[in-house]
Amino acid sequence: MKPLQIIKMPPYFKILNCNIIKVLDELLIEDNYILFLDIYYEEDIDSYLSKNKVVRLDNMIQIFDNSNKMSFLPYINSKKDLLDQYRYQDWDFSCIVFDKNLKSLFYIRGIEDAGENGIRIKEMESNLYNKYFFNYQE
Repeated sequence: MKPLQIIKMPPYFKILNCNIIKVLDELLIEDNYILFLDIYYEEDIDSYLSKNKVVRLDNMIQIFDNSNKMSFLPYINSKKDLLDQYRYQDWDFSCIVFDKNLKSLFYIRGIEDAGENGIRIKEMESNLYNKYFFNYQE
């Protein structure tokens, strides 16, 4: 296996040649949860979250759009749920990590970079990456 590579360009970070499940599982602390989306561009995710009302329910996120349509999306808050839902994702998956108050912490995208697979993380606040990944090792 190729060695783990961490590339830091705040607010973006790349972790290549990593165990993606392990990285995502590291974020499921302090009542954080993950929501996989079929939206792949950062600007589209920003727009989606800002134009719609998002409400957390038990194991679901309810999203109201401007035309009063509702969507219900399952969120992940345990390793068991993560293992179950991740197997349905493509290599270029897209997800958001929220805290318990629906504040976006990270946007994460599966990537391939120079023939190496991994993830790109965007921290939504300064130093969040350091808080969660300060000593990250495989």
